Order: sequence, then structure tokens, then C-alpha cells
Amino acid sequence: MTETILRLLTRLSEAGDDAILPGELATPFFGTTFDRLLAKRVLVEQAPLGDWDVCDACECGLSCRPIRKAGDGYRADCPLDRRNDVDLSEDDLRVFRIGCEALVSMIGTAAGFPAAPKLAAEKVWRLGDTRSGRAVFLALEPAALTGDGIIATLRQAAQGSDITILAPELPAEAARRHHDAGFHLVETLAVLMPASDGIAINVAALAPVPLAPVLRVRRATAEVQWDGRSVTLSRQIFPVFERLLGKALSRDQVASGSHVEGTTAREAKDLIRELRDAFKAAGFTDAESKALIMTVRGRGYRPGVVAADIVVED
Repeated sequence: MTETILRLLTRLSEAGDDAILPGELATPFFGTTFDRLLAKRVLVEQAPLGDWDVCDACECGLSCRPIRKAGDGYRADCPLDRRNDVDLSEDDLRVFRIGCEALVSMIGTAAGFPAAPKLAAEKVWRLGDTRSGRAVFLALEPAALTGDGIIATLRQAAQGSDITILAPELPAEAARRHHDAGFHLVETLAVLMPASDGIAINVAALAPVPLAPVLRVRRATAEVQWDGRSVTLSRQIFPVFERLLGKALSRDQVASGSHVEGTTAREAKDLIRELRDAFKAAGFTDAESKALIMTVRGRGYRPGVVAADIVVED
């Protein structure tokens, strides 16, 4: 997906209070949109840099190297090897602090919520409610959703409404606790889309694809019953589904690619695609098949049904 300035700021904001945008990353985005972010204080310019990082594996003993004026530009000299000197422009020295509250407000507007976000917990905002009445929260930092009391706090803030949380990818244990609580987790970057005025959000992704309450699996016949439909998987692909089930019923619910590939010599992505195709052939939509066989970015795959709603019959 094309990188936009707001996607970049959302990624950088995961660093929390230390979130900054250095000039070397900001330069390609300078222009009208960037100026508007400055005016809205989504970005706040700081004092320019006075020093630069040392070379990788440098043995000069410096913690950083000073920046000096050099003609029309600037230079950070390496005391040991002039080939490692870095020429800098004035824009390279600019530094911008990310105004998290202003960024949250802009994301809320992009999602179509007219009211200003409200702080629901430390560094967690309630953006508003969808038309179906689902409460939507946003956290810029994963740490904001890992505290012991966060689930109870969000439930209280939602006042009985179903909950969707926009957030960065969470640690596995934290993600499991939120899933088990019935919360719909959505990775913020996955729903941000470029738009003519800067950014838009795929609002449809804020509500989960409805799933049947129970996923029933009969091992003897390789049959899977879900959402009132029945699928009989081939003997070649059913072991892949069994691997996913085994993980779903364990503490760590995500099956790595190598774990999936343990059933055959084929690549995990091909096996998962074939498994989803089997469900689509039985009448499920592409979205439904991906909701049942979910991809966990950078980690592997998991069923989209919690362990309590899976029944396995031998």
C-alpha cells in the first residue's frame, strides 16, 4: 500500500511519548498537506538537530558526532574515516514531535465520527459509535492495551455496546485476552487508505464478519460444520485444518508457517489458500473464508473462532 504521511505518523506513534518524525523521513512529504498537519498540531516542529548518529560499528568512542556548517549545507564528520562523512541539508536537521491527540482526532474524522474523541483510558480514546451501535476505540501504542484492568475499563466505557479496537499489532498474550473478551481487534494500518484529502478508513472493517456461534469438526469424516453449512475437506488438506485447530485449543492460538508446513512439503501460504478455496467452493464468500482462517501478520495463521466455540468429534 502507498505510504502516506498519516500512515507514517501512525506507525511512528507506536513509540508513544518519544514519537518523532525526523527531517530525513519528512522531506518527501513537504507541501500543502504537511503544512496543514503543522497548523493542526498533528506535527509540532522542535529545535533542529545539533548532532548525528555515529557510523555503524564505528570505534571512534563518540556517542554522537557534531554537525557543522559546510558551505550551503551541513556535514557530520566521522573522525576515523572521511568516506563515512554525511552531507546534510537544512531539511535533514528538522525534527517534528507527533501530537498524538491531534492525530487521534484526525483518524476519528477519517472514520466518519463527527464528535471529538474522548479519553477512555490512559492513551486509549473512544472515537465514537458505528451505525450499528458498536463502540470504536483507538490506541496508538500497544502498551496501552496490555494493562490488567484495561478490559474492564473499556467495557465500562462502552456501556454495554460491542467493542472494536483500532491498535497496532499486540503481543500474543494481550491479543488473546482481548479476543477472549469478545473484542474485535483491527490493526490500524490495515484499514488506513489514501484519499484526496489525505486519508480515509475502511469503515466496513470496524465490524467483524458475523460468525456462527459454534464450529463443529468431525475428524472421522473430515467434515466441518459452520454457519449452517457443511464442508467435507479432502484428506490432503484436512490435516492442515487439524493443525490450526490444535493451536486454537492451546495457549498460543497462532500456527506458524512452519507448523502448517509440517503436514506436507508445500508452502504454508499455498496450503492456506487451498483451505480457504475449499470453504469458498462450499458457498462461503472470500471474506468469510478469511474470517474463519485468519492471517496473523508476521506470525502465521489462526481460526477466527475462539476455543470455547469449537467442538471436535473423533
